Amino acid sequence: MSALPGGFVRLPRRCAVAVAVTTAALTLAVPARASAAEPPPCRARPAEAHVDWTGRNFTGDFWCELEPGWIRIQSRSTSAVIGRMEFSPGWLVCWKKGSDYLGDDRWYYTQGDRVLASPASKAWGYMPAVAVKAPKHPVAGMPECPWTDGSSSPAPR
Repeated sequence: MSALPGGFVRLPRRCAVAVAVTTAALTLAVPARASAAEPPPCRARPAEAHVDWTGRNFTGDFWCELEPGWIRIQSRSTSAVIGRMEFSPGWLVCWKKGSDYLGDDRWYYTQGDRVLASPASKAWGYMPAVAVKAPKHPVAGMPECPWTDGSSSPAPR
């Protein structure tokens, strides 16, 4: 071994070849993701039960990677903020169309991690699709919210 400028060391040729072969073998042994930019799919959890602030029951949810952000009382970007999603992943129970938000008009109904306003709502509201890290929107297999007849929130039961 001989020293090079900058403190680098020159390895004998057979050591250099061994290092190159080992590096190539390790590179081939580690599976690559299909796309580093593609988010992981959401996972369906059909047995999870939730009851929202109106008393509506939901059986099943989808566990998804999320961007922390605001929960709005309605599926509009101008709607009041009532909660905050602070952790990821998180669960979503259904989706509906609302106002456009950063190029997508789909919103997901969920319960935020923290109540910020309207304590009676218990932070139940909508997150925009852009905050849900999913390969496609709406999330495959997720039901459309049952009140998507033009109203913005579930009717109390």
